[in-house]
Amino acid sequence: MSKTITYKKKLVIIGCGNVAWHLCKHLSELKKYQITVYNHQANSALTEFKKEFACRIFPSLEAVMDDADYYLVAVSDSNIAKVEVKVHLKKANAVIIHTSGSVELSALGDRAHNGAVMYPLQTFTKSDAVNWKEIPIIVEADNEATRKQVSLLAHEFSNHIIFANYKTRLKVHLAAVLVNNFSNALYAAALDVLTDKKETEISINTLLPLIHQTVKKIEHLHPLEAQTGPAKRGDELVIEKHLDLLAKKPELRKVYKQLSKLIVKQQGKQHA
Repeated sequence: MSKTITYKKKLVIIGCGNVAWHLCKHLSELKKYQITVYNHQANSALTEFKKEFACRIFPSLEAVMDDADYYLVAVSDSNIAKVEVKVHLKKANAVIIHTSGSVELSALGDRAHNGAVMYPLQTFTKSDAVNWKEIPIIVEADNEATRKQVSLLAHEFSNHIIFANYKTRLKVHLAAVLVNNFSNALYAAALDVLTDKKETEISINTLLPLIHQTVKKIEHLHPLEAQTGPAKRGDELVIEKHLDLLAKKPELRKVYKQLSKLIVKQQGKQHA
């Protein structure tokens, strides 16, 4: 009795940064795709892909294979358009996909039936474990056929798929920057305050229960209802004490004042 031969779909990943790493890691674990990773040059990050995953690597974009089923462009926003011109699709139903939250679909060129976006709403660090099933993935495509193709791939990662146009995706990206990147910058500022001039041995870990509780509260409360602190209470005395502590940190002092004003304004609207 002859064996049934299962052919793996060919999948190309372009880039070797954090997003590319986690895409490749997950897809490699599925063992359903023949994966090839391309980068514009040789480096240690690209070499590590071959060491860690079942994939081939190429340190050039001058001869990207043209018979793959999926092309995932996971490079910096400014390089997406530069990379797409290196990709030539031979298969009629092949799809080229970029993973950015802030770049238009049109950055993939004139590919009305082949271009798409698959934006995973998550922060990626190479060393961190990722639970893909919990990650929302925003999908955009110009037509139904391409949308179905990219949806098949997106569902390999998550069941939480959101279809949205560029305007909505950009708003989501902005919101993500506010809650993730800006919050992390404030964590760094908090650590700087705690360790300034070695006057205290208190570490950032001391704040982790507070950070966790803040996130936990907005799972069941509107952020405006979850808000606490001196700005909400209108406690000018405490605010002035904090501003005095920040006298030698003018940028952070300005941020503190602006965020306090924002909280007062938000709370005023809530109770108007």
